[in-house]
Amino acid sequence: MTLILTPGSATLAQLDDIWSGDTAVALHPSSHAGIAAAAALVEKAAAGEDAVYGVNTGFGKLASVKIAPKDVATLQ
Repeated sequence: MTLILTPGSATLAQLDDIWSGDTAVALHPSSHAGIAAAAALVEKAAAGEDAVYGVNTGFGKLASVKIAPKDVATLQ
């Protein structure tokens, strides 16, 4: 059986089934537009000059370290 995840409707029981590894998961087609929009924002941030935590900077203690544009894809 495959559980179809619809944005905003997953229950804790469903998430527990997914976490336990007993349930196959697919995304409902209605989620695709939101995923594409989020990916576009990350891509824009990665290409920009402004520092965006974890997108084009390091993590934790390295949050103030800007990642070179040529290395951003590797970071991601």
